[in-house]
Amino acid sequence: MTKKWIVKLAVVVALIFGLSSQASASEPKVYWDGLLMVKGQVGKIKVIKPINLWKRDGNKLVFERVLKPGEQYRVYRYDNLFGGQYGLGGGYYITKMAGYVDYRTPSKKKLAELEAAYGGGGSTIKPIGNLSIGKITQQQSKKIAPGVTETELSVTSNRGKQKIYTVEYDGKTEKISLETGLAKGQLYGFEPVSKQANNAQTSEKHVVAGINGDYFDKNGHPVDLMIQKGEIVATSQTPLNELAVFGVTKDGKPLIGNPQLKISVHVNGQNAYWINSVNRNRLANHLVLYTPAFASSTRTNNLGTEVVVKTDSGQLNGHSVLTGTVVRVAENVGDEKLNSGEFVLSGHNLGSNYLKTIAVGDKIEVKADFASDDWNQVVEALSGRYHLVKNGSVVKQTVAGVHPRSAIGIKADGGIVTVVVDGRNALHSVGLSLAEMATVMKDLGAVQAFTFDGGGSSTMVVRDHGNDSVSVVNKPSDGAERSVSNSLLFISQWMKGPLNQLVVNPKELTLFAGATYKDLGLTVKGMDQFYNAVPVSQVAYSSPALKKNADGSYTASTSLSTSELTVSSGNISSKIKVNLINTLDSIQVDEKDIIVENNTIYKIQPKGIYKGKTVITDPALFKWSVSPASLGTINNKGEFKAGSAKGTGTITVSHGKILAKIAVTVGTPEPILIEGFENGVANYKASGARYKSVNLIQDPLSKTGKSAAKLSYDFTGTTGTSGAYIDAIKPIAVKGHPKKIGMWVYGDGKGHWLRMQLKDGSGQEIQLDFTKNLNWTGWKYIEAAVPQTIKTPLVIEAPVRYMETNDANKNSGAIFIDQIQAVYN
Repeated sequence: MTKKWIVKLAVVVALIFGLSSQASASEPKVYWDGLLMVKGQVGKIKVIKPINLWKRDGNKLVFERVLKPGEQYRVYRYDNLFGGQYGLGGGYYITKMAGYVDYRTPSKKKLAELEAAYGGGGSTIKPIGNLSIGKITQQQSKKIAPGVTETELSVTSNRGKQKIYTVEYDGKTEKISLETGLAKGQLYGFEPVSKQANNAQTSEKHVVAGINGDYFDKNGHPVDLMIQKGEIVATSQTPLNELAVFGVTKDGKPLIGNPQLKISVHVNGQNAYWINSVNRNRLANHLVLYTPAFASSTRTNNLGTEVVVKTDSGQLNGHSVLTGTVVRVAENVGDEKLNSGEFVLSGHNLGSNYLKTIAVGDKIEVKADFASDDWNQVVEALSGRYHLVKNGSVVKQTVAGVHPRSAIGIKADGGIVTVVVDGRNALHSVGLSLAEMATVMKDLGAVQAFTFDGGGSSTMVVRDHGNDSVSVVNKPSDGAERSVSNSLLFISQWMKGPLNQLVVNPKELTLFAGATYKDLGLTVKGMDQFYNAVPVSQVAYSSPALKKNADGSYTASTSLSTSELTVSSGNISSKIKVNLINTLDSIQVDEKDIIVENNTIYKIQPKGIYKGKTVITDPALFKWSVSPASLGTINNKGEFKAGSAKGTGTITVSHGKILAKIAVTVGTPEPILIEGFENGVANYKASGARYKSVNLIQDPLSKTGKSAAKLSYDFTGTTGTSGAYIDAIKPIAVKGHPKKIGMWVYGDGKGHWLRMQLKDGSGQEIQLDFTKNLNWTGWKYIEAAVPQTIKTPLVIEAPVRYMETNDANKNSGAIFIDQIQAVYN
């Protein structure tokens, strides 16, 4: 064996594998079976039979040596590559082979001890009882990655209810970083935070959380400084004294400030010329540097000169020099393409005159210099607007208004806290003023803090336990996630390890005593010790409260009131509480009014409800009765068999003192009036699309009775499909399953399209067409067929949808509606 190989082997064994290596006096010590554990360790492996040690080189395995029986090594990860391999650190792996190695994992308690010893357990926000804005009434915190904690706070403030969401990184746990996200990978455009985050996922980087970033213009271009992957992708526009920027250095140090930046270009080593901005719209006399992060082209006019430079080395940041070679000079053309591996210098007037001195083949150097050396080391940065806390003191605010808010802060110990407060919803969260947001950030420990974009943009996304991707955890005020310009993402580089924990939802199960369940309604997901999602297979359930049947179903005990359910996969298990009940709060049935043809069977599916959840659906657990008995019979399967005589009555389904009644009609009924507008139009409102005006009133011009509904409209001067609608504020129930729906219409002869909108029992919207050419004036009875394949019960959402698709037939008028009825023959 060569001396070189001996040294290499010694380093490998001592630094990567050896379980007997010692920690320094200043490092924490956690022992497992008498052996020292190290941070990131997920298990240990003992060699039983001689087996190869491999090192990975891209998609290849390189043989290192044969390991001997008795050797032991720490394991830091496991993956399914090359047939399944245990990672020993440093790129070294042992292939999983039954009988050749013995792999073991420490207990959850031991792993928690290890994580806490290395600072991974220090990021949970301790209950603080109160914030300056009010009392915390509920706090829920959970780890989402080593050193990263998500918290949701419910607060009662003087202003009203508040919901506050935080993601905090302790600033010291290894393999956690912060990176910026950019909509669709360029400055022009919009994309939701969740999409930016999930698009950034790789096998080596797990995005565990994110928050919306900078304010932006109508094109999605962020307002101020942004640095991504070590490259300045946008310079600031806000005055220096108002500028607020968050940055992370290449050593992971967080910064908040208003950095001053100067960028210069040097041609063939000659004197510098100042660059006005990076990836901004070119202004008069300016020289702008454009990169592919801007857009597909520079979007400039032809009043200038543009120089295309092939990148040779470096990056545009404060600790590097961007160099390149000129490949093209274009005068009075503009809108130069932005290609990968190139950048463009674009100048107007004075800037153009300078660029005209440059020739193809010239060597270009671009240097960026921040006034502060710390900012010269920044590799990720994005901006916001209002400073909230400076040097531990709250900054006085002069801007009024209560809105949803997003903010970021740095704590005294280097930890980072991001915060979203929901708003504009009195029942959920009313929102905060800037002054209130400042006190919240200080209360949460921030010594430096500022706001990101707020309002409908305020968004926080988190990777929930057992999931690979992130999802929105707050309630954006738009009602849905807004597309924004950029984002700040929390990244975990802890690689996936073996299954360590089961994530079972719901956390508590309520079952009905004696009921049989084919599906317990549980979702079971897996995580490793780093909170990464791990697939789970062959889940088993066991509980004193459950008897497993031959068909795989479970029957709940009748002798217990509470118990535990153990969910297990292999040697990993989790327990949840089981409540057993024998009373219901209510019984629900889909249809409360049915029509059954003579001598046919109609199946009724009841639901037993307890605390808002369905706990039984087995019809045999209910009692059934029919009144009068002459209508038919019903069995314990909920099957009603209609008799040969016509009539109406009631089916009753009950459990103890709780019951539900279903009105039943046997035989085909005469048409049933749904709406005659005799009581006015209070349950209806006018709406539409692409109209000048729509209006709905009760009118005495009726077909039957004293009134009808009058819908007036004006489509003149509009383009596209126009519509005037009568919407039901409370949807109108339709009895049974009619073959048709009819109504009387007093037409205006304008040739428009008349429809009705239903919703069926599955929630699907159904459009009924009465006529595509309403060409009559005066009263006329019309009908539309109801599809017989749709699921009942049916409701009418919009009795009238009066529409026009032809721009040449956009006019105004009015129609009258009366006597809407369901037809069963």
